[in-house]
Amino acid sequence: MSVKVFGVLAAAIALGFAGTGARADSDGDVNVGGEHVLTVRFAANGISVKDRADAITERLVRILSDPHIKPADIVVVPSGKDAVIKVKDKLLVTVDAQTARFNYAKPMQLGEIWAQHLRVVLPKVNAKPNPNVERGR
Repeated sequence: MSVKVFGVLAAAIALGFAGTGARADSDGDVNVGGEHVLTVRFAANGISVKDRADAITERLVRILSDPHIKPADIVVVPSGKDAVIKVKDKLLVTVDAQTARFNYAKPMQLGEIWAQHLRVVLPKVNAKPNPNVERGR
């Protein structure tokens, strides 16, 4: 990977996950289990930043109800001009072209960066089954 591409990718991680940048408030922050997952920066298809973040949070809660999420379950696939991140074939987030441009990347590139972060964070905050239930109690 070239130094220039690496620099762009490092900047994308900082801008996409640190919660700083174009927006001053936290309407677009998606957090779970005390971990910052990502920040929605732009409205899309008539959906506000806050509503997009809320929809991602709702999807995330459903996804994390599966106690067996592994890093390999988190994939990025193209979707027209955008990219989508799926967890066990369930949509988590769309990486739109506007967000990718903001991060000096293409949607698939930014999606892969976000997916790398998610592969670390999601298994860490994943719901764990009650050990009493597993033992038949």
